[in-house]
Amino acid sequence: MSYHDPARNPLPAHSPTVRSPYGTAAHPLTPKARKGPGLRFVPLFLIPTIGIGAFAIMGEHLTEGEPDITLQSGIGFATVDGTEVALVPYDRTGGSGMIESIANDMFEVRIAAVDLDSGDTLWDVQLADELVWGAAVIAAGETYAYLATDDGLTVLALADGDTVAEPGEIAGLAGAQAASGTAYAYDPGVGAVVALDVNGALHTVALDALEAAPADEATAATWSGLLYADGTVPDIGGLTSTEALLADGESTVRLEPTADGALASSLALHGAETRALGTRVYYGAAIVLDQTSPVSTAVDVDVDALMEDVLGGGEIDTAELWAGLGNTAAGAASGHVLVEHTPEPNGEAVALTVVSLDTGQVTASLDVGGRLGRAATGPAGHTVVIAAPPGGYMQSDLVIVGPEGSVVRTDLGESDFLGDLFQ
Repeated sequence: MSYHDPARNPLPAHSPTVRSPYGTAAHPLTPKARKGPGLRFVPLFLIPTIGIGAFAIMGEHLTEGEPDITLQSGIGFATVDGTEVALVPYDRTGGSGMIESIANDMFEVRIAAVDLDSGDTLWDVQLADELVWGAAVIAAGETYAYLATDDGLTVLALADGDTVAEPGEIAGLAGAQAASGTAYAYDPGVGAVVALDVNGALHTVALDALEAAPADEATAATWSGLLYADGTVPDIGGLTSTEALLADGESTVRLEPTADGALASSLALHGAETRALGTRVYYGAAIVLDQTSPVSTAVDVDVDALMEDVLGGGEIDTAELWAGLGNTAAGAASGHVLVEHTPEPNGEAVALTVVSLDTGQVTASLDVGGRLGRAATGPAGHTVVIAAPPGGYMQSDLVIVGPEGSVVRTDLGESDFLGDLFQ
């Protein structure tokens, strides 16, 4: 007897059934497509790239030099909401890297309203995006400030610095307004801005007005030949002397050598009362002269007499020569004299020292980076002086001498991380 012994199932009796990924003929299955990496790995590349870029921009911003600031000499004075301010035009060039270049123009001409008591900036606005472009404040009323610029007459709102009228927009001058920085001035006698048009006619613009009218005969005669329809805003540099007039117009303050041939000098008053002004000595010293004068100024010089003095070996009285630009001591209106000097004999450093005309005592002193620029005095007795910072050569600082003899140094044109200017 024979029988067939079938092969045993090699799998355990209860093992799971093996299924094909394609199913069976009765129940076919379609395999799911395998997904590629897709966008899952994008963050792995994108996040580091963004981080590296941000780090590079921040590094450039932090290591890039500060913008170059240079104050223009056309400073004026005004009152904003009861606060005495200086209106200061200035050039701002360059910036701190990519962020700064996005937020601001590479070349800017700006103007800031600076509180004369605190040195704080009330507002700071851009006037132009030119590399070389002059602006000067020629007058200010209660509402508007009037600027002579290289493009013509511009009017700003004192409240916030907004432009109220651009060159060519003054009624009565439209079509004939001179694109010149020397065609405009302020006449305190008539309380109006005087404007010369391209045809040579003179007009006046009353303070806080936006319309020009023909100048009367007397005003036209006064300003004839003093304004020019083609020219740039003049730059008024600093002036100093060893002798200067005081506020009474008669007394003088002098720097006198301590001995014949000495480098040191001391201050002395001459007039109804003649006396030494303190005991301090100064080296390489000069008295800072006040230049609170209109932007367009004509100085008459007798050339023949000047040449005669030179050829005859005579001495030139420089104080008389520059009298047309002012020979009054800066600060005299508030009872002070400003002395520019070197703190050490034969030194290169320069300092500005304020001295009381009553006591001869030094009320304030600060180091500056070279010879001083224009000095001007406001109606409330504040004297502003353009100066360079210690160790610098660009005149970027506004030094404010208060009526009591204090000194405040103001920096303009500084910006935050996002390129916004501090105000």
